[in-house]
Amino acid sequence: MHRSSKVAFAAALCSLAVPGAASAATKSVFAGPPIKKAPAGVPKDGDINSFFPKAVTIHTGDSVSWKIAGFHLINIPKKGSAPSPLAVPDATKPATGVNDAAGAPFWFNGQGTPVLPSVIALGTRSGEAYTGATEFGSGLPLSAKPKPYVVTFPKAGTYTYFCQLHPGMKGKVTVVAKSKSVPSAKSDAARVKTQLDSALTTLKKLDKQKTKAANTVVAGPDSTSGPILFRFSPGTLKTKVNTPVTLTMTPGTTEDHTFTFAKNVKAAGKTAEKELLAPLGAGNPPTFAFSPKWAYPSEAPGTAVSYDGTNHGDGFLNSGVLDGSSATPFPQKFTVSFSKAGTYSYFCAIHPFMVGKITATS
Repeated sequence: MHRSSKVAFAAALCSLAVPGAASAATKSVFAGPPIKKAPAGVPKDGDINSFFPKAVTIHTGDSVSWKIAGFHLINIPKKGSAPSPLAVPDATKPATGVNDAAGAPFWFNGQGTPVLPSVIALGTRSGEAYTGATEFGSGLPLSAKPKPYVVTFPKAGTYTYFCQLHPGMKGKVTVVAKSKSVPSAKSDAARVKTQLDSALTTLKKLDKQKTKAANTVVAGPDSTSGPILFRFSPGTLKTKVNTPVTLTMTPGTTEDHTFTFAKNVKAAGKTAEKELLAPLGAGNPPTFAFSPKWAYPSEAPGTAVSYDGTNHGDGFLNSGVLDGSSATPFPQKFTVSFSKAGTYSYFCAIHPFMVGKITATS
């Protein structure tokens, strides 16, 4: 699976079911599937944006240790507040000098650069006690093997946490008095297995789904409960010149994607991988931001988009970030027509290994 855990499933379950004495007051939760690779019959381009288990119950004073099994983060909002957004256009840091290959400035010059709040990008220190007074976060998983993020909960209550990298991905920690019973590690492990088995079954079903709408490409298809496919469906679409084609997300998906056209998608994908998310300036600590070139659509909002393979001087055309959630400002769809017969390749700037083709005929 893409962005998968480095821990085998059997070992993962053992770590949940047989805690040592030193970790008796700590429960483990996986951010992402606790599995090394997709089992037989499960599509290899699938993933599961979910916490395993989605809910845990602990005693006051105990801790939760989140093991990052993929590109995920943990965000626990301040009590009574919404979680910080993944990124916010910062008007004090406007996009400047972003020109296309023909030398023309993109429309979004002057718009705020999408900056990540510090609690999202860098997080807060692991091992601290959460009281609700401040927002907690693991920060971006910037290393190949991020360390577990541990939080102690001294107060009884129910706490909802999020992965802001994936809209709708959330979990729950219930903290009860020491006089009350909590599920055993064995019981938690059984729930993880049931949850994982159900998600893998969903992936198999998604693998067989076909796009029914004409002149439409779907990123996925995905479920609304976590299982997703890193593909465009159909991978190759045939259409007619000057016919609108809808490039869309699955409603309710936990993923974000772009539909980005280029003459050389492999080279463009490598560039996007380097530029999409990076420190802004040379501050210490660093401020992380998304590149306006890849995050914003290449065409101004409200523009009727036509493509002939030479746009912007080098065939660049970008939908900007899309998602299927109504809780974010990103659009769900992007519409484009092709004014010239030909075969045009595109990719996802967030996941450059996702590629597709559209062939337009007269």
